Amino acid sequence: MKSFILIAALLFMLVIPLMAPEESQAALTYTRVRVEAVDAASRSLTFKTVEGEVWTLAALSPDMLSGLHKGDTCSLEIDLDNRVTKIVKIDSSSP
Repeated sequence: MKSFILIAALLFMLVIPLMAPEESQAALTYTRVRVEAVDAASRSLTFKTVEGEVWTLAALSPDMLSGLHKGDTCSLEIDLDNRVTKIVKIDSSSP
């Protein structure tokens, strides 16, 4: 009986870490960038930061890029794999 309790306790200690909640990955956020180019076919977005850096990154979905045009200002979230995960348009280059 003691061996059964010991085995059960060991299994319990092994299973609990597997059931722990997954940590969310930190994302980099740019609060104000200017869209330089949008390529929906390759799911890429080229943007310029306030500091003057120009980046071209893949978006998680081509749908995220719909409605974006060169000159638009938006905020972006980028995951740890350097993919754009969220786009919020702040203003538009169109009149």
